[in-house]
Amino acid sequence: MAERTGVRYTSHSMTGDEAVLTQLREQTKWLRFLGLQALHPLLVEVLASDKHRLAYEVSDGSRTVREVARLAGIGATTVFGLWREWMAIGICLESAERAGRAQHLMPLSRLGIAVPGLTKGVTVADATGEVEPE
Repeated sequence: MAERTGVRYTSHSMTGDEAVLTQLREQTKWLRFLGLQALHPLLVEVLASDKHRLAYEVSDGSRTVREVARLAGIGATTVFGLWREWMAIGICLESAERAGRAQHLMPLSRLGIAVPGLTKGVTVADATGEVEPE
C-alpha cells in the first residue's frame, strides 16, 4: 500500500465504493420513508375535494392542463391555479420531459388515499417515472 499526504491507496477501492453505495441506499430508504410520512397528511389537507384529488392523481407530467381538466371535471384555469399552488408548496414538480406540465410526487393510490372518479384504464406515473395502471 502506498501512502501519499495522508491518503491511502489500496487495491480494494471497489469495496469502499460499495460500502458508500450501501450506506447511501440505506439513507435514501429512510429519507423516503420519513418523507412519505410527512407527505400523506399534507396531501389529505391540501386536496380537500374529490375533484382536486383526481386532478392531482392524473397530473403525472404527461398530460396538459386541458387533459387534466377534462379527466377531473374542472376548468383548465382551475387546474393551472392548482398546479401553481401545488408546485409552490412542493407536492408537485414541473415535468422534466415536458415543460409547463405538473408532475405529482407520487400517485395518491400508492399512499392509500382514495381517488373517487378515476376512470379504469387511466395510467399515472410518479416522479420516478414508474407507471401504475388504475
